[in-house]
Amino acid sequence: MYRRNYMKNLFFTFIAAVLASACSGPLAEDIQLTFDVTDPIAKNVVLVSHGAVNEIGLDENGHGEFINEGVDAVYARVYYGSQTRLIYLEKGDRARISFDGKNFEGTFAFEGSKAPAVDYLNTIVYTPLPDDSYALPLDEFAEALKRKEQEAVKLMKMHQLKSCGDFIDRETGRIRYMYGNMMLMYPVGHPMMSGDPTWRPDGGYYDRVRDYLVENPKWADLDEYRNFMVELAHILDPESRDVTEPYRKSLAQMSFVADNFKDEKTRQTLINYIAVSYVSFFGIDDIQDMLNLHRTYVSDPLLKAEFQKSYDKWDRAKPGKPSPDFVAADIAGKTYTLADFKGKYVYIDLWATWCNPCRKEFPFLKELEQKFEGAAITFLGLSVDGSKEKWEDMVRSGALSGVQLYLGPRSEFQKSYNIEGIPRFILLDRDGVIINPEMTRPSSEDTAAYLESLEGIR
Repeated sequence: MYRRNYMKNLFFTFIAAVLASACSGPLAEDIQLTFDVTDPIAKNVVLVSHGAVNEIGLDENGHGEFINEGVDAVYARVYYGSQTRLIYLEKGDRARISFDGKNFEGTFAFEGSKAPAVDYLNTIVYTPLPDDSYALPLDEFAEALKRKEQEAVKLMKMHQLKSCGDFIDRETGRIRYMYGNMMLMYPVGHPMMSGDPTWRPDGGYYDRVRDYLVENPKWADLDEYRNFMVELAHILDPESRDVTEPYRKSLAQMSFVADNFKDEKTRQTLINYIAVSYVSFFGIDDIQDMLNLHRTYVSDPLLKAEFQKSYDKWDRAKPGKPSPDFVAADIAGKTYTLADFKGKYVYIDLWATWCNPCRKEFPFLKELEQKFEGAAITFLGLSVDGSKEKWEDMVRSGALSGVQLYLGPRSEFQKSYNIEGIPRFILLDRDGVIINPEMTRPSSEDTAAYLESLEGIR
């Protein structure tokens, strides 16, 4: 199973972004970011923040625009291909990013009031304590960690950053919780590095981590702060500390935040983060208690909309719902949509040439198709390859069976089904309604028997 690392910490969709239109510009408090790329070699620039991915299309002149609504500040990564830069923006900022598409790293330029902060973020690299520091007794470890944090803050304050809004305050928080994560890891690292497998956290340890429980609404938008606070909500709750089942753990964390955090923005942001993270990874089945907590404590319209967006993604891909559509082409260039397969059951295989588990299913898929030759079912392969040429080579090799179409990477179809890893198999009925969004693989002994049981397939 192949998964994208950047989806792991999925939260707070990069701020309900919308593209600027010709008839409506950004509001005064919105963040407006423009891109100008000379000699572009890709059609999109990608922004990643809080685990959400936003593709900014470039026009024929290499120009693109992005409007960011309703946030006080944001750290985001700009990707062009595999190259990246970290940026920082605050409410009301107007900024421009330019670079040569053939030399991103050498020509990247950020124009705007936060330029000194952006330069700093891409110049200074924070280094952790050495791994063998975990062997230190708790008090010595805590002191070493505090010194490391103070050194980083001192270094940051030596740069000319006072003109960058609230950057110094937010970066101080980011540094604190970046290093604080090492304290969270101490119960795992200390037994390993000290050679004492019997060591367990005691009251002294819990007092140390409790010192990090600080409510600061300016830090609530920091990934480092959010991730730390949510884990802290688990560690400091004696009744649920040993709960590992994801749903029960998430409910306990939400309840702890609701009961122990007083700052409204911080409390709502953390509760929403827990709920969105759970739904993004595990779906919306049997989550009424989570919905009750979310509806009670989260009233901010943007947070509610962000949770609803996560919820709706799963709701669209539930059994009994009409399948999201696609536009994909065969090797001859003819395009198809789901409507072209209406009247037969459709067994969909999402795959790519680089995916070894996908390729292992090919012989079983051929065998399955032969077994159902003449039946009312279409075996449909949708390639999510980044390279159309590699897909074409594979189709021409004869290793595949059924109808083979090129869908391409990061399609809306793939996003609608919340597909993070492939291969993925989907079964639709003869009207394009979802029967099973996570159908068994061709290699499973259950697959042929299940297909045989479908009404009217023969």
